[in-house]
Amino acid sequence: MMTDSSHGVEVRVGRFWHEWGTATDTPRINESDTLELRGLDSLEKVSLGPVSFVADKHGCLRVRMLADDALRGHLGLIEISRESGDVAGELEIVPDKMSEEAFCALRAALERTWTGLIFDPGGVSRLRGVLPSPTELWQVIEGPVRDIAAEPRSVFASAERIRRMESVRRPSELTVSVVRAGQQRRAGRGRTLVHDSNIPENGLVAETLRRLASYARRQPDGAEVATRAARMLRAHPFASCGLTRGGVQTARLRTLHDSRYRRIDQVLRVLDRPEAHATEGPGEARLGVKAIIRLYEFWVFLQVLEACRDRYGAPHEPGFRILGRRNRSGTTRLGIPAGATVSFPGGVHAAFEPRIWSNGRGWASLENVPHPDRSLAQDLITPDVMVLRGGAEPSAVVFDAKHVGRRWVEFEAAKLHSRYSRIRLHGRPVVRNVLAAHPHRGIDFLWAGYGSVPMVPGVQADLGGLLP
Repeated sequence: MMTDSSHGVEVRVGRFWHEWGTATDTPRINESDTLELRGLDSLEKVSLGPVSFVADKHGCLRVRMLADDALRGHLGLIEISRESGDVAGELEIVPDKMSEEAFCALRAALERTWTGLIFDPGGVSRLRGVLPSPTELWQVIEGPVRDIAAEPRSVFASAERIRRMESVRRPSELTVSVVRAGQQRRAGRGRTLVHDSNIPENGLVAETLRRLASYARRQPDGAEVATRAARMLRAHPFASCGLTRGGVQTARLRTLHDSRYRRIDQVLRVLDRPEAHATEGPGEARLGVKAIIRLYEFWVFLQVLEACRDRYGAPHEPGFRILGRRNRSGTTRLGIPAGATVSFPGGVHAAFEPRIWSNGRGWASLENVPHPDRSLAQDLITPDVMVLRGGAEPSAVVFDAKHVGRRWVEFEAAKLHSRYSRIRLHGRPVVRNVLAAHPHRGIDFLWAGYGSVPMVPGVQADLGGLLP
């Protein structure tokens, strides 16, 4: 909530200055930009969340976020408070290319965990299966792919090329354009026969490389194979090859006596199984690095589901199938709708972004009791992840994803406690702990009723002792 102290304080966004209180949207700046404020008092102390800075004698503040340990790597909203204690406004730090490496690691870990839950051979999902490793599949096709790249199958096709009249060898190549250009001693456009490699057989190889790269990216040991497959896919002749509807069957009929293509087709048949088929989504991943905060929330939920499975056993039907939806094309679209709930033995329920109202009509009949401080009171709360164990003595734990800098973890954990600790069921308080999930190793403080827990993409989180 902003006060009159926000008037006159401006933040620079791109080439323009924006005054807090006059714009409807929260100002946004990239994480690698320089934060600039003006309109402050001379030498005024300003707090950006838990970090303090001092304005210069002209009332300006300039902080290069890449060079500041407290701000580097922080994403999300920042509350800016003045020395008087009043809130000047909020600023949102959005990810840019600086987070590209972290985004790639998060996306790979997310897809790997997601598909691992959906296609778990020991789970209750109907999409089951165990596949060879990416390395094993690559070893089968590496030799044939290189042989085909060196000497691919092709067909003669007519194409338009720049030709000189003296180089024409066939009557069909002698076009009006070539003749006219020849009279002026220059080249013209003419039709000629060329070797065309864009045929179903090579399209089958290109499709196999695409599938293998996609599958390898989701496996812990598949990074190198994904890189190699993608590199071959960019080379001749596969870079220009596509596969049309029915093209696979056509290619198989035309390669019955070519062992190179047959071995690649064997791997494609393996990769065509549902558990290896290219997945779509989550939709947010298409936004690239800008979606890292949202994807991290998904990642936290999946880590909690894995921990619940390990502690309570396989989930009840429909189990993890709610995490994906099969399309007519055979692909699986990954997605987690708000309120999605997975139930486990012992009356345990894990929910993603459950809606909990103060009137008790929200998820699982839970009731949010608004904070006595009006500045913190909310009628509706939606924690990122909540695990509820029912029974005679119900208990719950809240996990909220915070992709923030190391210095911000404790600050955010305390804020989350004030927001999500006042939940009750049938008149009885149920929340045991409110935990800030963050991507930093070594920060795992647990205070009375709240704390933090590291959830690092690619590393199995230890949540067993934190569940209700």
